[in-house]
Amino acid sequence: MTTTHCVEVATFTLKPGVSDGQLLELETRIRRDVIASRPGYLGRELCKDDGGGEWLIVMRFDSRAHMDAWLAEVRSVPEMRELGAMIESFGMNRLFTHWS
Repeated sequence: MTTTHCVEVATFTLKPGVSDGQLLELETRIRRDVIASRPGYLGRELCKDDGGGEWLIVMRFDSRAHMDAWLAEVRSVPEMRELGAMIESFGMNRLFTHWS
């Protein structure tokens, strides 16, 4: 088997008063202006459960090193601080290595 990429899985809920539209607008900016230019970035998915208001982010980088580099700088990125200010609770933040 060979390692093909690294996956981060995180869940969260929004603070009262933060709309889905606000989150989606910010997510568009994050993808377009921030993450897309990071070395090794492969993609990011944002999903919402149908009933409870919980969100899920699945993000992929081509290697653990590139994922770790992104995670090391994430708190210094203004758009990511803006996202953090919208979040009420943050669940599991786990890294997985995808094997093929």
